[in-house]
Amino acid sequence: MEINESEKLANFKKEFFKHAKKSPLYKNIERTNGHIVFGRGNDNPKIVFIGEAPGQNENMAGKPFIGRSGKLLDAWISELELKNEFAIINVVPIIPLNKENGIRPPTEEEINYFLPLTEKYLELLNPKIIILLGRSAASIFDKNLNVGEIKHWEKMTDNNSQLLQNTKSVLFETKLFFIYHPSYYLRQGGTGYEDTLLKLKDFLNDTSKQETLF
Repeated sequence: MEINESEKLANFKKEFFKHAKKSPLYKNIERTNGHIVFGRGNDNPKIVFIGEAPGQNENMAGKPFIGRSGKLLDAWISELELKNEFAIINVVPIIPLNKENGIRPPTEEEINYFLPLTEKYLELLNPKIIILLGRSAASIFDKNLNVGEIKHWEKMTDNNSQLLQNTKSVLFETKLFFIYHPSYYLRQGGTGYEDTLLKLKDFLNDTSKQETLF
């Protein structure tokens, strides 16, 4: 089911919007008559793409990646033959603006404000692979990831059981793949197909590689 219509995510979406409206960034929504951008795609995805933050087009439509960068991302999704097995979200769901109302990158503080909800979002979606679009997205997992690198990742939680005190258990695990943001390739006059996306496609088509990556 589509993310914005998902019964599974309905209560979380209310929590998400309530938290977003308390963010200092929310003034940008009020100033531009824009929208909090929740996501788009399937609520039971094989792959989740995580971007940075909404731009002007996304702010007005309330959906991520619908401008020029979104068209390139859609081309990637088509090349990867994902059909409807994906979802797209951002680490910050509100447009970040400078004093001149221009787009700027989200700050570390802004990313961290939404981080608990980003993590909960991913736990609910439970993808097999997370594709990190740019450094802002990669920063919430591993700031040292290299472009094209694939890595196993686990979210651990404290175990409150009296029988298992001082132990941790795996709350959520997935694979990470880092690629530059689509806007980077557009600025460079490229498409991202040069080696990086082809490496991901090869990985997705080889289950033996997925099973041995730990």
